[in-house]
Amino acid sequence: MVSDHDRRDLYEALEQGLGPSAAGTLMELLPPVGSADVARQFDLTALRGEMAQLRGELRGELAHLRSEVKAQLPRLIAANIATMMGVAGLVLAAAKLA
Repeated sequence: MVSDHDRRDLYEALEQGLGPSAAGTLMELLPPVGSADVARQFDLTALRGEMAQLRGELRGELAHLRSEVKAQLPRLIAANIATMMGVAGLVLAAAKLA
């Protein structure tokens, strides 16, 4: 395991060879010190479980939304037909008056 002292030694060596700006940039690109910042297999497994749960919830919400749309569809069709018949009647009345 790399210690903070080892990282400091590496930075100083890089600073001498590359200069302070490039050494700082390179050190920023290195992974952080300590295993607390690294994802473990357990973390990934837990995340997969949460994602599966969210997917299930989303499927349930989509199924509920789909059923609501299907329930409203006959009303929308009836309203559309009534509107079309009203417009057709107005067009025929306007044609008779002209």
